[in-house]
Amino acid sequence: MSPFTLPFFLFLCIMMVLYFNVPKKFIKHQWIILLIASYIFYAFTGIKILAFLIITTFSTWSGAIWLEKTGQKYKELAKGENSENKKELKKIALSKKRRILALILVLNFGILIILKYTNFFIENINNIFTISYLEPLPMVRFLLPLGISFYTFQSMGYLIDIYRGKYEADKNPFQFALFVSYFPQIIQGPISRYDALAKQLYSSHQFEYERVKFGIQRMLWGYFKKMVIADRIAVFSNEVFSNYLINDYKGIIVFLGVFLYSIQIYADFSGGIDIICGVSQILGVDLIENFRHPFLARSVAEFWQRWHITLGAWMRDYLFYPLALSKAFGKLSKKLRKLCGTYVAKVLPTCMASFIVFLIVGIWHGAAWKYIAYGLYQATFVSTATLLEPIYSKFRHMLKINIQCYSWKIFQIVRTVFLVTIGRYFSRGDSFLSAIQMLKSTVSEFNPWVLFDGSLYQLGLDSKNFHFMLVTIIMLFTIDYIQEKGIIIRYEIAKLDIVLRWVIYFAGIFSIIVFGIYGLGYDSSNFIYQGF
Repeated sequence: MSPFTLPFFLFLCIMMVLYFNVPKKFIKHQWIILLIASYIFYAFTGIKILAFLIITTFSTWSGAIWLEKTGQKYKELAKGENSENKKELKKIALSKKRRILALILVLNFGILIILKYTNFFIENINNIFTISYLEPLPMVRFLLPLGISFYTFQSMGYLIDIYRGKYEADKNPFQFALFVSYFPQIIQGPISRYDALAKQLYSSHQFEYERVKFGIQRMLWGYFKKMVIADRIAVFSNEVFSNYLINDYKGIIVFLGVFLYSIQIYADFSGGIDIICGVSQILGVDLIENFRHPFLARSVAEFWQRWHITLGAWMRDYLFYPLALSKAFGKLSKKLRKLCGTYVAKVLPTCMASFIVFLIVGIWHGAAWKYIAYGLYQATFVSTATLLEPIYSKFRHMLKINIQCYSWKIFQIVRTVFLVTIGRYFSRGDSFLSAIQMLKSTVSEFNPWVLFDGSLYQLGLDSKNFHFMLVTIIMLFTIDYIQEKGIIIRYEIAKLDIVLRWVIYFAGIFSIIVFGIYGLGYDSSNFIYQGF
């Protein structure tokens, strides 16, 4: 059920009427409406794939209770025992809890890996044995469940938190099912934490005009970013990526196509997040923010701290820290201290952990070598930033660069955007080889005149649409800059005179209707990150 269709709006309206009109004596069970709505919403993507959601939900819920009971059992046994026996019982309990955790993690990440990466493995095995007389392995057709990466990561984060004793396991399987399947976020995140989301979901909520107003405002901005900005850019970027060989696109044309794609994916993904956060705000549930104006970042590392924030936080807490603080990395640090000195010994293991994390993030994006290359590219910049900082510092000092001046900050932003854009060759290219070919096409010809001779108007957008696209992009980044200064535009609009306020509202609605991208073969329902 796409957020861009009439059935979605009818579904939302019916669900809201039921949700906000629950009789007072049943208000404590208001969350049941959300649970039923979430499963109905998910069922629209396919009844069969509901099984995967149910497996993850039940295995995580029961696994968490199993972990908790195991810990409690050995605490009871340890009562009255001497210190040596207590240590031994604690060791046994920890070992059993690790096995339980490993079992549930392997089951759920195994499902994700099998569904998402089986054909990638088969394809590469077939390529290895192309010169043999063996029959190639057949490809497997899997239906990839909607949001499987998001609900799997969210559920496994909860399970690890239970293992660490962060909070008690949820005893109600149906409430926990809501935490996993909450329909606004299951399309493309954000990846929420149990302690931040669950209490909101299970609490009762009354209809609040202010929340509905601000929720609808945010939804409108999300639809504008997706349908007016992202989908208009897509016409241009798709032409470049699909036909760069056929039409011999080179130089600035290719780079501009990739650069605009980088903006497209931002407007698409953050627009989708705005829509679902707006829907959730109407229902009385505040989802965690997933973007913080990434195109204002001054380093590649900072860019990824501002982009898909909840995925980065998940990787930091459940992968980076366990790696960086592991015994193996501790031993490595001790050896490096003797060989390379204190600074390298302190920083290099952390850089290695960061490199592994970003490589995995690249692989998470998809089952293809281009995503592995994408992960390696980003991992290189992020992981070496701290390690090479003393060299960068000496270089800046040698050139007498004032790092506090505004021009230096602008340079850092432009440099970061450029480096991130280069990475998009790999994430958007049809394959790794296509990405390399596009990079060669970019540097093979210097053709700045295409910016002025009308060539850009032959790439899917006529002159009016192209210039309108540029205006909306400037608008997008202007609003980002204002919000970066701590100004919440929705709240500022709410303070305006009622006439002016509604003029802005209607202008937003009609701009989406009039300037949104439509047409034969066009499908606005697809978010780029929906497939991840």
